[in-house]
Amino acid sequence: MKKHFLLRLLIFGLFALLTISCSSDVTSPEQNGTLKLNLTDAPSGYDAVNITFSEISAHIDSDWISVVGEPITVNLLDYNNGETFLLGSESLPSGKYTQIRLFITEASVTVDGELHSMTVPSDKLKIGPQFTIEDGITYELVIDFDASRSVVVSGPKDDPKYKLKPHIRAVPMAVTGSISGNVTNHENNPIAYAIQGEDTLTSSIVRDDGTFTLGFLLDGSYRVDVEDDSLQTYSASNVTVNIGENTDLGDIILE
Repeated sequence: MKKHFLLRLLIFGLFALLTISCSSDVTSPEQNGTLKLNLTDAPSGYDAVNITFSEISAHIDSDWISVVGEPITVNLLDYNNGETFLLGSESLPSGKYTQIRLFITEASVTVDGELHSMTVPSDKLKIGPQFTIEDGITYELVIDFDASRSVVVSGPKDDPKYKLKPHIRAVPMAVTGSISGNVTNHENNPIAYAIQGEDTLTSSIVRDDGTFTLGFLLDGSYRVDVEDDSLQTYSASNVTVNIGENTDLGDIILE
C-alpha cells in the first residue's frame, strides 16, 4: 500500500514539474502598433531641394527602432499645400516614444536650373514630440521640413556656398486642423502664411486656381497673411483652428 502511494506521489510530482516547465516556455505575444511618418514642406524660392535620408528611427526606453532602413531621396518642394510624402510605415512595440532620429547623408539645391551640393554639418537630427504607440492603433506623425529656412547661403554671388541647417517641426496628424482660402486675384504668385505670435509655422504657394491650404496646424488662433510678387497683401487675425476641421476663409482679395 505504501509503495502504491509513493508511486502515485512520484507521478504527480513529475506531472507538476512538466506543467511548470511547459508554462515557462509560453510567452505572451508582443503588443504592437504602427507608426507612419509623413513629410511635408513650406515653399521656397529654389527649383528643387533634394534630401537623402539614410535611416529614420524612433526612441523607446534605451533603444532606437528603425522605421526607415533604406536610403530615400525626396525633393521637399514636391510636397506642400497640405500634400505629404510617406517616408515610412512600421509596426512598433507599444509604449511611449521620446524622439525621432533622422540621418541625412546628402543634400542638394537647384537654383535657376543649376545644381549645387549642400554641406551637412551634422548628419544626425533628433526631433520631438513625445508620443505613445498603442496596441493595434496607427499613429501618424507629420514632419514639416521648412526648406526656405533650412538652406543657408554664404559667399559671393558668383560662387555661393550652400549649407543645410534643418528647420523642422513635427506634429501628430490626429490633433491638427487646417486653414484654406481662395485668392481671386492670384496672377502674381501669392504665398499664404500661418503665423502664431512671432513665428511663421507654415506657408503655402497659392495654386493655379487661386486656392491654398495651410495644413497640419495644432488647434489655436492664428494670423493668416497672403502676399504676392507685386506686394499686394491680405491679413486676417484670430483665425481659429480646431482639431480635425478646416477653417475656410472664403474668397480673398489682395490689395
